[in-house]
Amino acid sequence: MVVYTNYEEAKKDIPYCIALGSFDGVHIGHQKLLETVINKSKELKCNSMVYTFKDHPKKALLPRLSIEMITQNHKRAEIMSNMGIDVIYFEDFANIMRMDEETFVKDILISKFNVKCVVVGYNFTFGNGKKGNAEILKTYGNLYGFDVLVVDAVTINGEIVSSSLIRKKIKDGQVDDIYIYLGRHYSIDGQVIMGRKNGRKIGIRTANIDINNGVVIPKPGVYLTSTIVNNKEYKSVTNIGTNPTFNGRGMNIETHIIDFYGDLYDETIEILFLKWRRQEKVFNTPMELRLQIIEDINFRLNYK
Repeated sequence: MVVYTNYEEAKKDIPYCIALGSFDGVHIGHQKLLETVINKSKELKCNSMVYTFKDHPKKALLPRLSIEMITQNHKRAEIMSNMGIDVIYFEDFANIMRMDEETFVKDILISKFNVKCVVVGYNFTFGNGKKGNAEILKTYGNLYGFDVLVVDAVTINGEIVSSSLIRKKIKDGQVDDIYIYLGRHYSIDGQVIMGRKNGRKIGIRTANIDINNGVVIPKPGVYLTSTIVNNKEYKSVTNIGTNPTFNGRGMNIETHIIDFYGDLYDETIEILFLKWRRQEKVFNTPMELRLQIIEDINFRLNYK
């Protein structure tokens, strides 16, 4: 798979069948749309493209609003590549935010990408002020000679699968529900940084990761997790919080990786959240904390 951020480079692989959208999370609804664009591109004998944004459009529209993404760009690219997408184009939303619908179709889809088919979701909007929708896009498709396919919503337990629903569940700590919506466990990756070394004080070492403020962080507490280190998965227990027993400050993410021995400083690890275990709390002594963590570790060893 190829990632482009420049129109001239992307022209090398025209024509395209293009999926349009933000694709935050690449959840199962998005995956249905991506499977459609892959199949259609094979039928039309052209490359499949996901045309999306390197930053969420709301960052440009509402700059004071804090936008937390479910999935970072490198992870989105990895998932889409594994599905079989040929090209991802990461657009700067500022380039198109003031375009009307027809200008976007003519100047971007046709002129830049020689589009043969466009695939969108049921609630797709486009153009300045979100005045365009899937039906209007179909009209332009008929006018300019490209197919438009609209993918219906995916529902689970009567709820439409959406990024906003998934984001709320993560923030509520309902991480064990997330698998059915994403088709994978929710995860956060980050570089291991120097912590306060409280784990060493109680004989249970932890890896602290640098928190990316642009991603959704599950609610504070202790989680049963798995941690991927150098492409190998280990069982782990992860704490999100302030470490109150040691009078900690600020939000931290630290994970005890079971049966891992070695130095991880400056390495990038990925933490997969399986289940919320308990609230973070203040213990009377470090030894009480140690005993509780040992109990958490044993619980993780026996989980699934």
